Amino acid sequence: MPRRIVALSSVHHADLRVRSEPDPEHLRSLHMAALMQAEMVRASALYPIVFFEDPDADLFRPMALLGLLEGENAFVDPAGQWRVSYIPAVVRGHPFSLVCVGTDDRHALCIDLDSPCVSRESGAALFGQDGQPTPALEEARAYFARLRQMQMATDAYTRALARLNLFSPFTLRAQRRGHTVELAGCFVVDASRLEGLSDRSLAGLRSAGWLAATYAHLASLHQIERLE
Repeated sequence: MPRRIVALSSVHHADLRVRSEPDPEHLRSLHMAALMQAEMVRASALYPIVFFEDPDADLFRPMALLGLLEGENAFVDPAGQWRVSYIPAVVRGHPFSLVCVGTDDRHALCIDLDSPCVSRESGAALFGQDGQPTPALEEARAYFARLRQMQMATDAYTRALARLNLFSPFTLRAQRRGHTVELAGCFVVDASRLEGLSDRSLAGLRSAGWLAATYAHLASLHQIERLE
């Protein structure tokens, strides 16, 4: 369901507070989650990782698949607790998010006003009485500043794979109660094209730290059975 995601402002949100508790409805509805290249090796042991094309940004984005169908998350229990040991970094940042504003690559820290983590009665204040950010808000800003740097590195990684023509369309198929469920629109790295790269191209991926993430992506496809 739609959420009210708004840019944080000391004028409009001076009394907002954030509680450290899960948002079960939000987590249960996550069908997939964006991944950073730096997370892919660790995430590959738990989640199937595929790529989706973002035509507006002219990019491919790695995503952890959390469910076969939109609105379901196989890795979260009814109370909103994760059943696995690693949670994608973007998910851990909720109820905050970083949203691009304007056309000059500026980003604003936003908050989900509909999250039960957000309150005006209890939790850590985001702004002091003087309107200045509190340590809780500064911590969130620092976290998403690091994520922004990770995102830029991830964009460079997928651009390199695209330049090498390594992406192939992929339709995920899995069994659900005796029926085949399909998820189209995915892309995966073509293993034969990867192995056929020149020594120079492979060395370039390896020296950038990208080859391990690519092999982790390919290995992660065996995790699809976790979604059935």
